[in-house]
Amino acid sequence: MHRPFKVVIVDDSLTMRRWLNSVIAKDPRLNIVGMAGNAQEAREVIKATQPDVLTLDIEMPGMNGLEFLAHLMRLHPMPVVMLASSVQNGSVCAQQALDIGAVACVAKPQASTFSSMAALCESIFCAACDPLVPPVERNGRVNQVLLVGASTGGVDAIETMLASLKGADIPPIVIAQHMPHKFLSSFAKRLDTLEAYDVGISVDGMRLDPGCVRLAPSQGRQTCVAWRSGAWHIQEVAQHADQTYCPSVDVLFHSAVPWAQQVGAMILTGLGNDGAKGMLALRQNGARTIGQSQETCVVHGMPGAARALSASEDDAPIDQIAATLLSRMRGGFEHARTR
Repeated sequence: MHRPFKVVIVDDSLTMRRWLNSVIAKDPRLNIVGMAGNAQEAREVIKATQPDVLTLDIEMPGMNGLEFLAHLMRLHPMPVVMLASSVQNGSVCAQQALDIGAVACVAKPQASTFSSMAALCESIFCAACDPLVPPVERNGRVNQVLLVGASTGGVDAIETMLASLKGADIPPIVIAQHMPHKFLSSFAKRLDTLEAYDVGISVDGMRLDPGCVRLAPSQGRQTCVAWRSGAWHIQEVAQHADQTYCPSVDVLFHSAVPWAQQVGAMILTGLGNDGAKGMLALRQNGARTIGQSQETCVVHGMPGAARALSASEDDAPIDQIAATLLSRMRGGFEHARTR
């Protein structure tokens, strides 16, 4: 096993430094080797500890985080995860951080939930694994992924959604559909014969290429996505006792929060509220989001729950939802608006 990655925390708030330290220290893959409250302290700590990855606050007195990041990338390039009070809807500061060279720019969690803390640690770990290779490549091309959640009525909805994209240049699509695994496998085979895309069941570690469609399995492990080595990959994690659904739309959506500005998320017909909180976290960090319109849903529970939280930007009929979302993703992430 690789030694834990060395992490330095840079934040002007002592309370936030202590909180970040308590969260990150619980992840055995990460080791806090230093903390700093401003740019000058950060220089000294970095020299003394030679960290593998840095967390850097955007809003700091004196030399702010963006200015320090620019100096760091010029003089001592290293993986940096920018943290901000909010990077909602593809903020200018978040995009500037990515342009300068940050691997990711994420919002500081508003609550100490398991999913928010896990997402934060995952973004730091992935940054350390893949130094200086963010989803926004140096030529400006954005590597995107489309995430889909569905339950009751989802079989027909997914078929209609994919059929509406025939001939389109699509990013990889990962779908969490509530369904027993034996039926899910048959559904994947059916889609693979009907659609022009490469459709199948996702497997841990699988690389996700443009044009592929992967259905999350339902076999006791949750399906996540992660950006590493210049591409999106499937990453499976253990199912926790408090997680009702497997696959879980919330787990899938939460896993992509560190790279939200490259993500499009949609919630289709289904009973319950799985996916609403995960979609909200994605939207708050800059993802484009949409729900299926009530008129075209068998059950409007899941899209309705997302809409009630303002997690989805709006709704669209099932035969238009994918094209609408892809158009917005291609048009950029800076135009998203929270109601």
